Amino acid sequence: MSNPHPPPPPPATRGLNWKHWTAIIVVIALCCGGVFLMNSNFSNPTNTIRDHYTRAANLDEGGGRAYTSPNSPATVADQIDDDAEARSERSSGGTYYLQYSKHIVAVSPYNGGSKILLHDYRSGYNHYSSVFILWGWSSSPPSPFRGGGPGSGK
Repeated sequence: MSNPHPPPPPPATRGLNWKHWTAIIVVIALCCGGVFLMNSNFSNPTNTIRDHYTRAANLDEGGGRAYTSPNSPATVADQIDDDAEARSERSSGGTYYLQYSKHIVAVSPYNGGSKILLHDYRSGYNHYSSVFILWGWSSSPPSPFRGGGPGSGK
């Protein structure tokens, strides 16, 4: 007698093969990369200010670290913004304010040059809140991303 039915296929092997492991590694790498990009601050003025201007601890105020430059406030603000692009730049009464996602920089006239105050965002906002309220700057640091998602521009 002949068997009319072919033999059943072998049972599926249990465990993960190389295709599964490759997919898992790719997903983990993409997740880690996304987390890194979300937490990265590509526009950070700290190194630019520290490397190009003279530290003046005696001029610290309002939680900000002070630096000086022989150049005008407009020139210094432009130099800082060129090296570390600010989210927003405004001026009031001869002082230039640069807004970053984690910092606020104020550049004001000082002894024929400039005084640069580098603040973390919250201390800078608290120190200059009377000026920032008029501009609509939030007391919370802005998102490091500039938008562009669904519904933007409407």
